[in-house]
Amino acid sequence: REWATVSNEGLHVYSLDDDMIFDPILLTEAVTPGAVQSNLRSGQYGTALVMSLHLNEFALIRQVIEDTPYGSIPHVVRSVGPEHLERLLQCVSKCMADSPHVEFYVQWCLELLQTHGMHMEKHRGSFMRAFRAMHKSVQTRHDELKSVSDNNRYTLDFMEDQTKLLLSAD
Repeated sequence: REWATVSNEGLHVYSLDDDMIFDPILLTEAVTPGAVQSNLRSGQYGTALVMSLHLNEFALIRQVIEDTPYGSIPHVVRSVGPEHLERLLQCVSKCMADSPHVEFYVQWCLELLQTHGMHMEKHRGSFMRAFRAMHKSVQTRHDELKSVSDNNRYTLDFMEDQTKLLLSAD
């Protein structure tokens, strides 16, 4: 759904998708999947995330997000520039949709909003699609957890009532 051409004017990249990001200014020969893996192994999570966002490979971005320790999320989020915020929001939303790590991804969402919220508010129009995706993921997970919690509460209430009946029968 995308293609590139080279002319005397330089490299031109075209895409039918709005979420395609190509950043030739900061994309160098050093930005490779191997370099991302190397930064992950050495604990440079912010650098690894920015490099994976430059490469725009979802699987690589997801790996960096999931390999980032919970306590490092605030520091990593601060290392992301405004040019990659929408893509990161989209990726976090997509990852959250099918991950069992709800609290982990909610923390990513919270840190992104707290750290970059003012910028996103000023450029609200360009982030609306990402906001909607994030809201949908968070709302879906909320509804799932609410349903499970309600079922557990009803089961516990039933068990408590049955225990009371057994104790009163004795």
